[in-house]
Amino acid sequence: MSRLYLTMPTEAGMRKLLAMWGRYERDLKPAEGEEVWWKVFGYLKTIRVWNATDRIEPATQRFIQRRLAQNPQGPVRLEIDLWFRHDEALRKSARASLESILAAVGGRILDFVTIEEIRYQVALIEVPADGASQIQERVGSVSNADAVMAIRPQSMFTAEPGGRFPIDGSLQEIAPPQRLRPAVAAILDGYPMQNHSLLADRVEVVEVDVKGTEVPVARRFHGTAIASLILHGDLPTGEETLSRGLKAVPVLAAPQHLNDERTQEDLLPIGIIHRAVLALKQGVNGQEPAGPDVLIINHSLCDAETPYIRRPTAWARLLDMLSHKFGVLFVVSAGNIQTEFLSGFTDDAAFKAAIPVSRQIALLRAVEASKGHRSLLSPAEAMNVITVGAVHADDAEDSEHDHIDPFSLEVTNLASAIGPGINRSLKPEIVESGGRQFAGSADRLGGHRVWPEETGHAGLEAACPDPISGSISKTIRSTGTSNAAALVTRSGVKIIDALEDVLTADGSSLRNFKRAHLATKALLVHGAKWGSAGTLLDAAYPPPGSNSTRRRRGTITKFLGYGRPFIDRVISGAANRITLLADDQILPEHLHEYRVPIPVSMIKSREVRRITMTLTWSPPIHPTSIAYRGAMLDIVDAQGQRKFWKGVKNTLQPHPDDTRRGTTCHFVLEGSNRTPFSDQNGLFIGVQARSLNKDFEPAQIPYALAITLEVGANVQEDIYTSVSQAIRPRPRVTP
Repeated sequence: MSRLYLTMPTEAGMRKLLAMWGRYERDLKPAEGEEVWWKVFGYLKTIRVWNATDRIEPATQRFIQRRLAQNPQGPVRLEIDLWFRHDEALRKSARASLESILAAVGGRILDFVTIEEIRYQVALIEVPADGASQIQERVGSVSNADAVMAIRPQSMFTAEPGGRFPIDGSLQEIAPPQRLRPAVAAILDGYPMQNHSLLADRVEVVEVDVKGTEVPVARRFHGTAIASLILHGDLPTGEETLSRGLKAVPVLAAPQHLNDERTQEDLLPIGIIHRAVLALKQGVNGQEPAGPDVLIINHSLCDAETPYIRRPTAWARLLDMLSHKFGVLFVVSAGNIQTEFLSGFTDDAAFKAAIPVSRQIALLRAVEASKGHRSLLSPAEAMNVITVGAVHADDAEDSEHDHIDPFSLEVTNLASAIGPGINRSLKPEIVESGGRQFAGSADRLGGHRVWPEETGHAGLEAACPDPISGSISKTIRSTGTSNAAALVTRSGVKIIDALEDVLTADGSSLRNFKRAHLATKALLVHGAKWGSAGTLLDAAYPPPGSNSTRRRRGTITKFLGYGRPFIDRVISGAANRITLLADDQILPEHLHEYRVPIPVSMIKSREVRRITMTLTWSPPIHPTSIAYRGAMLDIVDAQGQRKFWKGVKNTLQPHPDDTRRGTTCHFVLEGSNRTPFSDQNGLFIGVQARSLNKDFEPAQIPYALAITLEVGANVQEDIYTSVSQAIRPRPRVTP
């Protein structure tokens, strides 16, 4: 049964609607002019005002039940969403009313956060056991308070769960930093181990809510690993260390009675994240911004209690708002799903006896069949961020073990959460190495099941604390989408380095490039492709046959997004390839026109020619509307379509319709037909904007556009030189 929520402009209108429904239920005839309502009522089971059934979801009831089962007499902490009012006086009145109701049942408010831009007014409360029982049963004054919109489990943002497998042996020596360039990246994560030999003098900690005295060095695992992966990559690859420092705002504490790193129990996590970003970009408590040059923020955290379901969470809304407001790109991990799923095998013996190729195909199909239980974890659904899934890949040396490696190719690993996102938008946008996860398995009631399993034999290698001997050079292996997001952040920094080099050569600066975060996002996606993983999944996923290509590609897109990024293709040119980058801001219902010079070799040659286009934009968001993103942009030809030339092949990539629902469009046009590009002004490429919400019709929408022209390696012409010499700035605004 579906629910439809309706807001009424007046109480009188609501009462009239309920009165009509009452007469309909009594089988009375409609009055004159009411006939249309009787037709609508025929589709409905009931109409009622918002009540405790809506305020308290079954998930909240189960949460309270678990807490009381653990400690029957103990208090329970919950979050209360108040109906957001624009009038500050009404908001104060609602808070006072809540305080009074809680006091009457022996409860209290622990924290209270209001963020007007995302219409967020939430209290973290603590109620005694009997009060919690009433809420679970949807009775009592708290459950039925008019000011309360929803009662939810206490949010607890955590580092991704996973095994910790310290590596024996000596760490390869890395030269200490000399003169580092200013930090353009930051992490919102656990407290990093600053004196680790891989992080020393490279990481600057900005303390806001979490202090170093609250997090023992021996428990600083997640933030240390993420910082290490950003600065050095997966250590066995021997990649060059970044030439920049890294900012770190700790947002995870390490409570003494728990083993994991998580947000503080007495504070609302949304407030912690909000204050952390403000400290970097705006300054808090009268201080200057701690990270004025920060353009990219790694956010490898999730809320395991809040998978994305239909509506954007407050955390996602917060990141979307902050990205648009401050011009920063959040790199967000998709989340790890640790639950078991059916394997398709009759029993564990058959699973383990299967030949690897057959087992791989069976597991690929089993993962696909379980996609309904692999939803993104909040805040990965956010639109203005770049969401990253994890690929089954790492550089750990193979060693003898009895674990089952499920995949021989770099497909999505067993735990990586999948899309879609808000309004079925394409998520995750890209995937990256997250470490190989092995397949745990067992016979269960109801069938044979498989789950992701971490061991010390595989995974990405990064810095970690040493709780035993206190070594400052210990490393660890781990897997997950946090790792993948860290590597994408690292790639983003490399792109920013390349952008700064170009800007400096042109006499400009990175600080003056107001849309650098969008250019970075566009170029991260621009070099992405499905590769051999897409070919394998296209053959393995149902439904088979050429008539089902659209559906099959849609499924692959949920797992791989646009694919794995290869940034060297976009930050370095070649004689047969050139990448062009444009940025601007556009009003809704306008068109920006770009003309791309076409080299002679692309006109005369029958060699494969390829044009790759990527457009990304940052719309304002409407936190409570179905039209969540304020505007839609698209890449079009002169006729407002995507038919740029004849003979374009259907390359292995997401379907165009899937690319239009988010804030990034990316597609590859490829063909070998000899094509007469007759327009002397060059190939027309338009950026078209359309308003999706009247509130934002006058708003300028910032965007970045990347275009790569490429011809076969056998072509003699140096198209890099030809195109770069032909480019001239041109006016391009067409209402």
